[in-house]
Amino acid sequence: MTMINEVLDKLAYLKLKSAYAYLKELHINDNITPSELKGLNKVLNKEVEAKEENNKLYNVKVAAFPFVKTINEYDFSFQPSINEEKMRNLADSNFYEDGTNIIFIGNPGVGKTHLAISIGYAVAIKRNSVYFIKFSKLINNLRKAYNEGTLEKKLKLYYKYKLLIIDEVGFNEISSLESKLFFQLVDLRYEKRSTIITSNITFEKWPQILGNDEMITKAILDRLLHFSYLFNITGPSYRIKDKLKYNIKKTEEV
Repeated sequence: MTMINEVLDKLAYLKLKSAYAYLKELHINDNITPSELKGLNKVLNKEVEAKEENNKLYNVKVAAFPFVKTINEYDFSFQPSINEEKMRNLADSNFYEDGTNIIFIGNPGVGKTHLAISIGYAVAIKRNSVYFIKFSKLINNLRKAYNEGTLEKKLKLYYKYKLLIIDEVGFNEISSLESKLFFQLVDLRYEKRSTIITSNITFEKWPQILGNDEMITKAILDRLLHFSYLFNITGPSYRIKDKLKYNIKKTEEV
């Protein structure tokens, strides 16, 4: 790419329309030197970098993460049931372009939410739309929209996110009606958008929390699991690992 085209592309990216037109005019009339173009390109590089960084921060902010964690902050040595290389490759991949889902199953405290947010963060900083929401809040929002006659609008809102993270499926039982509302969201996103699910219960117990509706539960799981990565974390509670280390140290001292 020639220097003039490189500079023009950056002006277009920064939406500096007047500067773009003026530079083209200068170039056509041979009124700008190569050294001047080089200097202008150097200045624009900084502006492009700043815009890219702002875009990253904006997408992370919109994602509404309760906290920000990266994959590097996860202690894989404490959870040997998780393949570190596979998890890192997944976080670096473009799985969200194919509508592929990720599901983390495991007892409370094993790091499911940490991993979900880590992957969500990796997707968000690539300038993709990501949104994090607790399952209980999601269901409450869908039910409220249903009662107010705005369900379609609410479903479209949740559909638009390239990656939707639904945390803590299983902590609250929902009604048969609410299960059907959840199914509508899952069905709408199926094969088009990616979803990350974290749950503390195994799939055979899902009917118990989804309104005891076997048919709806099967339909939801079929769509979530069809194109998905499934991780079953069987290790101890990640939250108390430091306490466990402390207790071991105290025992050794005694």
